[in-house]
Amino acid sequence: MQRLHRTDIARRQLETAVELFLQGLDRSSVITLAGAASNVLDSLVRRAGKEPFVDYARRVHDHVVGGTPKRRSYAHHIDVKLGVVAHKHFAPTDPDVVELDLEKQAADALARAIADYTALYGQNEPFVKAYLQWAWGHTDGPAQMESFKSVPAKLRKTRR
Repeated sequence: MQRLHRTDIARRQLETAVELFLQGLDRSSVITLAGAASNVLDSLVRRAGKEPFVDYARRVHDHVVGGTPKRRSYAHHIDVKLGVVAHKHFAPTDPDVVELDLEKQAADALARAIADYTALYGQNEPFVKAYLQWAWGHTDGPAQMESFKSVPAKLRKTRR
């Protein structure tokens, strides 16, 4: 029997997900692990009095579309978009086959989990640095930073 802090569980899940992703291995497992880590990290970020990814996304939605969606329904919406729901749930009315962009959804599921992890613990862990380096190179980091300059100040709030 082991006693584990939820932080340790989420970190292990996320670290394994990043390792699988960077090695080009099983994207479905990456999504599943990142989704599980996100669920734990979201709660930890909120308990720490910080803004988790889901709440930031709700603020962005309010700014872009108007109106702030309910937290629970928007978190579910994000889980659907990232493929997490397809990897966790299979209701009797769900189809047997799902269409997923595993590469994109795995990268995005990791980005969500990494955002909450770094809100709590910073960017010093080797697995966090490795993912951020990959993201910088694969999403044109300099262009992303340039476009960030045009984001309204209220949406650029740092989460530290």
